[in-house]
Amino acid sequence: METYSHAFFTWALAKHGVRAGRAAGIAGAAGALFPDLPSFAGTAYYVGTAYLTEGWSSMDSEKMLDAIYFSGPFGGTGSVLHSAVPALVLLVVYRVARLRRVDRRKILLWFLLGWLGHTLVDFLTHVDDTRPLFWPISDWEWSSPVSYYDPAYYGREFSIVNHALILVTMAILLVRRLGRRKGSRA
Repeated sequence: METYSHAFFTWALAKHGVRAGRAAGIAGAAGALFPDLPSFAGTAYYVGTAYLTEGWSSMDSEKMLDAIYFSGPFGGTGSVLHSAVPALVLLVVYRVARLRRVDRRKILLWFLLGWLGHTLVDFLTHVDDTRPLFWPISDWEWSSPVSYYDPAYYGREFSIVNHALILVTMAILLVRRLGRRKGSRA
């Protein structure tokens, strides 16, 4: 799934779905962005330097994508952050250490839930660019029958549904907000 979709849906769920509050919504969105930070850094590193030194025409997109997401210095970190294990371990620590008592606004909880949610949704929407879900415990990878981008694996349909859900969610939130404003003026 697109990074912004992860963030949007986690924010909407935290702030408006379960009404955990604004801070929880922002934290959830940040957690949902977290696993993709290494790919952003890799893109800046590889695309930026290649463009500055040689221009667009010299870029081998397959090699560059592999370096950004898998083989380059940021790829390993991206694989760790796309594993469910670190987020699950931290959620267990959160529970066992009773951090809920000090995390009254649920900021840490929603950050971890956003991170875990991103990992699980990517697991379900990646076909040929998969990562091991339970790394370092297991190197097992699963190729989903649905891709969030590849038209050969329902990428167009997924994108349409994904963006339609974003628009519907935004419309619902806008109607609610306008209804509250109208009610407060009366």
